[in-house]
Amino acid sequence: MQPNSQPKHSSASQISWQQILANLGDGVVTVGLDNKIGYFNEAAEVLTEFSSSTAHGQPVEQIFQRGPWLIELLRKTQPPRQESARGEGDFVTRRGRKAPISVTASPLQDIDGQFLGSILLLRDDKHRKELEGDLKRTDRLALMGTLAAGLAHEIRNPLGGIKGAAQLLRRATDGDPSTKEFTDIMIREVDRVNRLIEQLLSLSRPAELDFAPVNVHEILDDVLLLEAQTLGDKKIEFKKRYDPSLPPIRADRAQLTQVFLNLVKNGLQAMAHSGTLTVITRLENEFRIRGQDRADKRMIWVEIADHGAGISEADLPQIFSPFFTTKTGGTGLGLATCDRIIREHGGTIRVDSAEGQGSTFKVSLLVAD
Repeated sequence: MQPNSQPKHSSASQISWQQILANLGDGVVTVGLDNKIGYFNEAAEVLTEFSSSTAHGQPVEQIFQRGPWLIELLRKTQPPRQESARGEGDFVTRRGRKAPISVTASPLQDIDGQFLGSILLLRDDKHRKELEGDLKRTDRLALMGTLAAGLAHEIRNPLGGIKGAAQLLRRATDGDPSTKEFTDIMIREVDRVNRLIEQLLSLSRPAELDFAPVNVHEILDDVLLLEAQTLGDKKIEFKKRYDPSLPPIRADRAQLTQVFLNLVKNGLQAMAHSGTLTVITRLENEFRIRGQDRADKRMIWVEIADHGAGISEADLPQIFSPFFTTKTGGTGLGLATCDRIIREHGGTIRVDSAEGQGSTFKVSLLVAD
């Protein structure tokens, strides 16, 4: 190096704060003294569904008018209080989508402590809330497994005795129609309770999966063909929108059949007399698993949509919980079993629904490299 030469600055040292904020995963919004929006990064655009050009220069109340709790946080950062505040809640986006977010609001000051405005840090809480729900379900399943294993033996023994006694009574009173009717009811109910116990045990213990290459379209076609025979007088139309590029995946065929059969049955039951059941498949080539330092993965999606009564907003968070059901006579174990099976395959299952508009169940599964 020559004596008078200056060291060259690395490209990293020349990165501006605008570039840093633009590439943050969290939304960053600045609000000036006039209560109008200044800076609005790309993550904020994604969260709010407002473009930065639309938001810039607009009164903050106009952009966040459907999040009054957020405006209250902002006011805490302004004179006379000028303090940081944090909160979380639902924010309604420009397109009307309800998004759970957490917000950190802080005052912006110059070196003399003069108030210049406020900065909002917006974080999408959807993934965190999904993880919290997953953890709650996992804890519930673990507790249920302990209870089921302990109770199964105690319940099955007397049930076996009741069923045996009912069968003997039916033989002893052969020819008496009224007695046969009652003993048949007893035997059916004992069998039903035994099936419920088996469902409980299978839900709470890991399944032994038989992984092999599977064509998902073949499974879906078999399920739809089977369920078409059960429609009776219902006028239900099946629509298939399959992605022809969908590759085979490694999965347990019997377990996936159980999942899709359950979802299709639910969709058909949700439509009283008529409607359309739509099955969609697609391949996503650049799916990144959030929170994991892994290369992009290929993912297949299966969506099963009905035009039924839909699920209320209050019921949606519980829909995959064991014993939760909105159907008369349901056990509340079907969707919980689907959730367990898809998890054991390394996938996800979610539902979008609105009362009176129907439901769409979305299953994602990784494509093996």
